[in-house]
Amino acid sequence: MECTIVLCSRADPASMNIKNRLLEMFRCRDERVEDGLTLMELEGIDACVVEIEQRLIYADGIDKKIRDVFNVSPVEIVFASRHTSKDGRKLLSCHVSGNVATADYGGKPYSLAKPSPVTMKNYALTLVEKMKEHGLEDYTFSLEVTHHGPSEIDVPSAFYEIGSTETEWKDERAARAVAESIAEAITCEKRDWVVAVGIGGTHYAPRQTELELSTEIAFAHNFAKYTFDGLNSSFLKKAIELSEAEIVVIDEKSTVSKVKKMVAEVCDEIGVEMFKAKQAKKHFAPVG
Repeated sequence: MECTIVLCSRADPASMNIKNRLLEMFRCRDERVEDGLTLMELEGIDACVVEIEQRLIYADGIDKKIRDVFNVSPVEIVFASRHTSKDGRKLLSCHVSGNVATADYGGKPYSLAKPSPVTMKNYALTLVEKMKEHGLEDYTFSLEVTHHGPSEIDVPSAFYEIGSTETEWKDERAARAVAESIAEAITCEKRDWVVAVGIGGTHYAPRQTELELSTEIAFAHNFAKYTFDGLNSSFLKKAIELSEAEIVVIDEKSTVSKVKKMVAEVCDEIGVEMFKAKQAKKHFAPVG
């Protein structure tokens, strides 16, 4: 059997909240427990929920483990997760996992999970509407840059998060909006977005977020300004190829000349066009 896996951690209250909202939407028609994993096959959608004990950021190789334990081949992994930040902002976010020079929170250094930019794009567009429907005006949506583990994931994947304190993690309105948006995103027939890798900006990637919501661009891996010391041409090339990106978008104001030069050289080498964020906004058609 092949299906999308919504991966949830019993150690994560936001993850369990999203799982419970999904089970309100879709009946579990089969449940199996093996080797510390619980797999729930959902009725009415080509997806399974899988529960694990460990934190999601340490779930390297979970795609292979699910295949080995349950004889189920994940076509995509949706990490349903909490988000934590020091400022405690009310945030719904999504991003791909992976690490540049260091691996402080799961995964390996210079290792990237395979991204799922089309699902992220469809999720983002759906979620901003669901936030209105569910009265979540006090929340904001944002992309995040690539960070934390797991980095060893071979099928398309991304994190879909609720933040940033226990109050938000347990907010059923937020979890329902996220669950509904996940369901719509993984079944959406709209796939012909322009996939991009993003360079520059802060952790919450404001330029990329704006483009994600307003143009036909779908971001895969994004690398913040704080990763520039570790970012090199071979790793950037790997990120572009793994993302199957058609373009690279740079936040020109935050990207130093050395990095701009490196990005331009890599793009020339592999035949991918580079755009400044302002150029991309003008060049690519608006959503809708």
